[in-house]
Amino acid sequence: MTSSLLNGLRVLELSEVWAGPMAGSLLGDLGADVIKVESYPRASQTRVLVEGATVKPGEGAPYERGMVHHLANRNKRNVAFNLRHSDAAEPFRRLVRSADVLYEGYSAGTIDAMGWGWETLHAINPRLVMVSMPGWGVQGPFQGYVTLGSGLDAYLGHTFVRGYPGDSPDDTKPVYHSDATGALALVAAVMTGLRRVEQTGEGCFIDMSQVEAMAWQLPGLYADWTMNGRVSGPLGNTDPHVVPHDVYQAAGDDSWVFVAAEDDRQWAGLASALGHPEWAADGHPWATVTGRLRARDAVDTAVAAFTRERAASDVADAVQAAGAIAAPATRPAELPSSPQMLARDWFQMVVHECAGANIMPGFLWSIAPDAPSWDRVCGLVGEHMDEVLAEAGYSAAEIAALEAAGAIGRGYPMPAGAVKQQERGAGTPQ
Repeated sequence: MTSSLLNGLRVLELSEVWAGPMAGSLLGDLGADVIKVESYPRASQTRVLVEGATVKPGEGAPYERGMVHHLANRNKRNVAFNLRHSDAAEPFRRLVRSADVLYEGYSAGTIDAMGWGWETLHAINPRLVMVSMPGWGVQGPFQGYVTLGSGLDAYLGHTFVRGYPGDSPDDTKPVYHSDATGALALVAAVMTGLRRVEQTGEGCFIDMSQVEAMAWQLPGLYADWTMNGRVSGPLGNTDPHVVPHDVYQAAGDDSWVFVAAEDDRQWAGLASALGHPEWAADGHPWATVTGRLRARDAVDTAVAAFTRERAASDVADAVQAAGAIAAPATRPAELPSSPQMLARDWFQMVVHECAGANIMPGFLWSIAPDAPSWDRVCGLVGEHMDEVLAEAGYSAAEIAALEAAGAIGRGYPMPAGAVKQQERGAGTPQ
């Protein structure tokens, strides 16, 4: 079963895409009762309404098979509310009254405009920990600005230092560092707020700026400017202070391996693995860090001559055995065969009624003897509406009335012209 460390803790999640939802999954992994309050009738950005590259083949509506949505929404219960509908006010108020934590990822001021700001929620539940996590924070001249991870990465300068020297900032892979930093910062904020409730008996409001949380992941960029007056640029796979430090071609079709030696001791081991222990002997021009920095191109050429004749995994094993740093450059499709990941049971086989059986990434931690597990697959829209509202005191007839009024929902309208997966003859889930 899922870890019981946070058993008894109820969390209301009002957020979309990645950072907030992933944080909810992490809290759910630890045993919290995370209730995902999705918007209705507007769908989340990861609730894709039409078939496409980000939708897995399977049964049912496309918005139940969005791949990114599945990755960030395990171990939760799902309800879908139209919080702008007057009839949704009382059921939502009851959920707030029962919760320990509520976090929201709307742009600054949005939740207040909806009538559910901190003063209102605190009056309903004085012990509630509320976290607002707009991209720019709640206060400041950017109040009300909207963004995604791409905007945060750009604003902090990360876009300019990704990639290789000479790359253009508009040639950036759509994977953003702020998605990960926001999720982890939110978990820390929640746990800190709960600690304050323990100490004082009173809830608190946490203004968590995602851009500020990510800024602490890039201290080198800012320190180099403030202390040295230097502007950092993209480095590719190199490090200005370490030689060798790069990804080198290995034997085989488009196969690569990372190799590095960050000090003279590691270099001695690497030189031995390369078959040239004399390169680390006293007096050799490459025996010191400064000598290798001066001869970066020559050292890289020597390492590349070794790696291109051998399989990436063999290079990594030999270099690691010698005490230096190496790892194969692995494609996502190759990771499930990793002996390290397999030995640690990181991958999880998950079966979803619409998306079928899939190998999913595992957990952020392993806690003995109370390890997390994937107990709840990604929920359908409004899947747990009946049980959650029943816990809040609603009868089946009252829930049906709320649904008929449009205050809650269990699905999204399909756009005109959308073609269902099963009608296209896409077959069964893989």
